[in-house]
Amino acid sequence: MRIQALLLALVLMLPGCFSDEEEITFKGRDLGGSDTYKFTLEDAEGPLWSLEEQEGKVVVMAFIFTRCDNTCPVTSQNVKMVKETLTEGELAKTSFVSITVDWRHDSPERLRNYTADFGYDWPHLTGAKEYLDPIYENYGVFPYEEGDDSDEGYTVAHPSPTYILDTEGKGRVVWSDYDFPVDLFLEDLRTVLENY
Repeated sequence: MRIQALLLALVLMLPGCFSDEEEITFKGRDLGGSDTYKFTLEDAEGPLWSLEEQEGKVVVMAFIFTRCDNTCPVTSQNVKMVKETLTEGELAKTSFVSITVDWRHDSPERLRNYTADFGYDWPHLTGAKEYLDPIYENYGVFPYEEGDDSDEGYTVAHPSPTYILDTEGKGRVVWSDYDFPVDLFLEDLRTVLENY
């Protein structure tokens, strides 16, 4: 009886030792597999791009605009570095996408020129304000225009979240800083690729 009691006490004290799954932790903010807003927008290259059609792939999603000269180039360059670091097998399971926060200026042609100039080889999306506003709201972007002395007469201020969505389109991780650490972001992306 004493041996059984001792064994039971040990089992209760060490539950982690008998767990089949290790707890998954992220370096960015864990979204816990939250539902995400599904959308369809115009790809700068011509076809429509739908989040629902990415099912089965992990999605890396950033928000930028072509006239941005401080934060957006850093975010885009970080995304490019992440993409260039993945193996062919990882790339086959990952979809990268950027969404403009400047719908008035960023036409498909301007986005095409922008991606060609900087060597960004993933879809850059735009669309009418009525389609973009729900995306901004659901992904916490909330861009707002500020007057400036540019030819357009305004610039766009906006948060710069970069999301990692799992193969079912659920939110797994978000990095809120435009200059996220590429190595830690890669760890999170690989964790999602391996587990979701």
